Amino acid sequence: MKIFKLFLFLPILAFSFEIEFNKNFSHELPQDTLTTTLLITITDDTEVLVGERLEVFNKKIKSFDKVERKLGNYNIRPKYKYSSNTPKIIAYVGELRYKVNSRKARFIDQFISEITKLKENRDTTVAVNNLSWTVREETYNQALDILRLKSIKWIKNYAKQLSDDIVKECLIKKITINSHNKLSSYRNRAVYANSSLSKKVIAVPESNQESIKINPKYLLECK
Repeated sequence: MKIFKLFLFLPILAFSFEIEFNKNFSHELPQDTLTTTLLITITDDTEVLVGERLEVFNKKIKSFDKVERKLGNYNIRPKYKYSSNTPKIIAYVGELRYKVNSRKARFIDQFISEITKLKENRDTTVAVNNLSWTVREETYNQALDILRLKSIKWIKNYAKQLSDDIVKECLIKKITINSHNKLSSYRNRAVYANSSLSKKVIAVPESNQESIKINPKYLLECK
């Protein structure tokens, strides 16, 4: 009778199965960098004049080393007026665009104030776009790597604990890690949209916390 009972129990012990599930992991990061896009637009009679005036701004921007600057665009194009379907150049428009960022809000404020002082004519526009706090890319990537490692360690411990609980060998077959958000998703938050500046101080927005999340999918096989 005991042998018969053991025979019936063996197929149950040999039974194997798979478990698939997701788990969220998150980490809070302080926004540590104030970033903005500076756009200088100048209109004048000749291409040479526009170029000379833009270069005044360009030299000033390059000399202000308290902030990080990255040239985005520098071009001069003709402005046309049509008469009897014939285009005629009436002026030239130059644009100088820089991406600017700093860990210190006061340096951004000083930078914008210095650049604004160069604005002397109505045909010159100094605009600040998307003034906002963000997280540096290297900081974000480091935090993302830490979360990935944390999720891998967690599933290893979970598989071991599950094996002990159900008296089976549970192995990790697959881990798929997807992040809920990307750095660009919160870099695009705009505080100012193409705001033209006069000689005044810009109000700096408050920095907040950014939440980085990943949502790994796990596949375990227990046998």
